[in-house]
Amino acid sequence: MNAGQPLDIAAAFRFLRALRKNNDRAWFEEHREAYDTVLRPGFEDLVAGLLIAAAKYDERFSYVEPRRCIFRIYRDVRFSNDKTPYKTRLSAFLSPRGWRGSTPGFYVALEPGGESMLAAGVHVPEKPMLADLRRRFADGDAAFERLMRSKRFGAYLPISTDPLVRMPAGFPREHPRGDYIRARRYMVSRSFTDVELSRGDAFDLFRTCIRDTMPFVRWLDASLDRKHESSDADYE
Repeated sequence: MNAGQPLDIAAAFRFLRALRKNNDRAWFEEHREAYDTVLRPGFEDLVAGLLIAAAKYDERFSYVEPRRCIFRIYRDVRFSNDKTPYKTRLSAFLSPRGWRGSTPGFYVALEPGGESMLAAGVHVPEKPMLADLRRRFADGDAAFERLMRSKRFGAYLPISTDPLVRMPAGFPREHPRGDYIRARRYMVSRSFTDVELSRGDAFDLFRTCIRDTMPFVRWLDASLDRKHESSDADYE
């Protein structure tokens, strides 16, 4: 483990790889001590450190409990054909409201096999926020254009939008910003290899991502109508 790191990434990946091969309750109970005493506390410390890093740019992050951001490792299998009981990643969504609510923020995932990432933006915006964003794109926004020209931010493009097939009502069909007007979400991301995180400074890599993408999150946050926030949206 690298000195000063809140979580032993290599050990976490070994546990998660083994869980992928033995995704059943008997195996997990046999190895629960490692999860309860090493992995979960270490990941919570990592999230706490990243919240402090985010608070440098937005003080609201300083009031968030790390546990409010972390997703449970247990899968909800009620409506899934996949009945494996556990997720094979450690993940969290950092926002001023934790993982609940359609609030712009940062998704952190540690998953072996090159699936680790940090994503920034809003995954399931509430309708009022989405409508406001579409109007801002239609009208043009100088701050967004400057952001898109930023070299730091450019490393995380393109913006993932999961667009509608058709233009929403009230907008010209051939609008030059149609890709953003048709969007259902706005997310950027960076992926990491296992070696990159295991041998490098994982905390610093994630912290740098937060620094680089915070202007995007704050720009999106300007369109958030808090009167219409939902407490149940899930960013997984």
